[in-house]
Amino acid sequence: MDITTFNQPGMQIIHRADEGLTRTAAQVAREASRADERSEEMETATVKSFAYEQQGYAGVRVVRAVDDTLGTLLNIKS
Repeated sequence: MDITTFNQPGMQIIHRADEGLTRTAAQVAREASRADERSEEMETATVKSFAYEQQGYAGVRVVRAVDDTLGTLLNIKS
């Protein structure tokens, strides 16, 4: 059994969060270069950035939980 397969869901969550943050950062940069700095698009992108940040933190927690669980199982087996 390949141990790395257990971390795939957590890593996928982190990857999607990173992609989302990249997209929203580009959108915020585009909107900031325009004259109206308080546009609805910029506010929406900023809120989405916070959501992607939380998604990334959730992915990290999944990876840590898998790591802790596997460490516990390995300690029990040895």
